[in-house]
Amino acid sequence: MLYHILEPYELQALYNQYQDESPKGIRNKVMLGLLVNQGLRTEELAKLEVKNIDLREGKIDVPGGTKSNGRIMKLEAYQVMEMYDYVLKARATIKEINPKRKYQERQVNEKLFIGDGGNSSNFSNYMTRLMVKVRKLNPSVLNAKQIRASVITKWLKIYNLREVQYLAGHKYISSTESFLENEIEGLQEEVQQFHPLG
Repeated sequence: MLYHILEPYELQALYNQYQDESPKGIRNKVMLGLLVNQGLRTEELAKLEVKNIDLREGKIDVPGGTKSNGRIMKLEAYQVMEMYDYVLKARATIKEINPKRKYQERQVNEKLFIGDGGNSSNFSNYMTRLMVKVRKLNPSVLNAKQIRASVITKWLKIYNLREVQYLAGHKYISSTESFLENEIEGLQEEVQQFHPLG
């Protein structure tokens, strides 16, 4: 699907403008950072576990799945600090909310992104809430897939096709090539907007 591609400065503005110092707000900002910097899928965010984060190295090990390959990605310096605050402080606070769910701790404690009482089954709910807030910051944002498409399109301008395939976690190069259409669409928009006869 072709999306309106968000410019890199728009992606960064989404992250910078997202302000919420509550424990769940910190969680959501970390999720947003992984969307706008690493271009993760929603399913990949839901699968992440605490062990996938290496704060010392500033890296994240994204597990593969049926639709994607696993990969190790670098975190931006500011993401490491946000991740540190979330993993070591905010996440523990969220886990203590609504302690009647303690019986689920053993199976969900490993998940990186959790809800009240350590529950991770409501991931789609807090992802939806995050996207509602993001749309208020920039009404041209449709969904997480559009953010991912924008990140991949940005990568295509910087890296070669194989590097982008790895970063995006695509199993097939044809999946990566399909994002070239988004890049061409974006160039056509720019020509129409700035061309003197357009």
